[in-house]
Amino acid sequence: MGKLSKTIVVASVLAISPVAAASAADLGIPEPIPVPVPAPVSVPCCDATWYFKAFVGVSNQEVDEFTNDIIAAGNFTIFNKEFDSAPFVGLGVGYQHSDKLRFDVTGEYRGRATFHGLDKNNTAQSSNDYSGFKSEWLFLANAYFDFGDFHGVKPYVGAGAGVAEVTLSNFTDTNERTGGHHWAAENSEWNFAWALHAGLAYEVSDALTLDFGYRYLNLGDGVTGTFQTYDGTASPGPLELKDIVSHDIMVGLRWTLGEECCAAPPPPPPVYAPPPYK
Repeated sequence: MGKLSKTIVVASVLAISPVAAASAADLGIPEPIPVPVPAPVSVPCCDATWYFKAFVGVSNQEVDEFTNDIIAAGNFTIFNKEFDSAPFVGLGVGYQHSDKLRFDVTGEYRGRATFHGLDKNNTAQSSNDYSGFKSEWLFLANAYFDFGDFHGVKPYVGAGAGVAEVTLSNFTDTNERTGGHHWAAENSEWNFAWALHAGLAYEVSDALTLDFGYRYLNLGDGVTGTFQTYDGTASPGPLELKDIVSHDIMVGLRWTLGEECCAAPPPPPPVYAPPPYK
């Protein structure tokens, strides 16, 4: 075939192609379907899992008032009503429900804090110096809200409620003017307790988190046994410490019991559906 013949054939094909495409569309033959691009798959940030925690801390406690039958019936001024700081230690088990919400239950022993109290009898012009120890067993159910992950640091707030066994022991009452001395037997009271939490958690690894926290804790009231003198004579009644609260500073570790994060699931295969014939 000569050059002229080839040129005529190519020109004829180019001229016929648009007509053939139009005829195919008129006959209802489907046009080629573009390949769809699968939508990006979101990765779940955290899977529900269990964790174990251990913590230690220091209590900074205060009491709203202290009283007994004599103080309540007389004309007294309270000059001192404070506790020394004391350590505490606890364990807990928790459940990470989502990346924002988690729950745990904790139990702790709060060490003996020394109480110092001083009153003045304005009528008799005498004073009483009180001292003794307070300790607790505390059990709380807590819920926390984690605000998010900021380069491994997670701020949080929380609240808890439970029970506390408040024990008062080795309490004495000394009259500074007369030298009279009373002491009380040990006594324990079970109270409703509640707490508010705030803190920062730092992820050391996928399985270990370091926790720095503050807790406002209400422990209820504490009551001593009845005061007695050396000869066994009973005094008018026990000493009551009302509305004991504590500002706790604590540090702890949380161990994740399982995989914390989930891998992204594979994307679903694309579904191709040819358009209907005209």
